[in-house]
Amino acid sequence: MYDPDDHKILNKLLDLFGEPECLRLGFLGKDDNATLFVSPKGLGYLLDVLAAELTSLHEAYSAGYDQGHTQAKDGF
Repeated sequence: MYDPDDHKILNKLLDLFGEPECLRLGFLGKDDNATLFVSPKGLGYLLDVLAAELTSLHEAYSAGYDQGHTQAKDGF
């Protein structure tokens, strides 16, 4: 299914990292027709890291730890 917002998401990831790095990190994938698509990991990066304005590795680690701890405590 075509979603015009996918192009914005794809372009944001490509602008940040470039295609080879996005593929290596698993932020993007390619289907059988070599069409790029956004993976859950790529969308999660944009939502959890960029939207939260995390700018350093230690902030990202702390946020990830807190989220995992909360989910474990809540039984997810």
